[in-house]
Amino acid sequence: MNSKKIKDALYSKALGFTTQEVTEEYGISGDEFVLQKRKTSTKAYPPDLTALQMILEKEGDDKNEYANMTDEELQKEKERLICQLKEKK
Repeated sequence: MNSKKIKDALYSKALGFTTQEVTEEYGISGDEFVLQKRKTSTKAYPPDLTALQMILEKEGDDKNEYANMTDEELQKEKERLICQLKEKK
């Protein structure tokens, strides 16, 4: 698992997310298993405060990184973060 996937998972957990959950029931018909019932439901996970705290602590550690950026670099970072937030919604 790469660093980007870990960050994305942490942001999803911090902000809360929804997912589709599929439950299938099978029965025996002759010599075969046959799908008898499939149920799809949406499950909502609320924001997780521990994940949010981890993100905020990490951002606090990155303060010095931003202090050393040029105005141009800061503008690019701002645009990147805004795009990232829009993708999360």
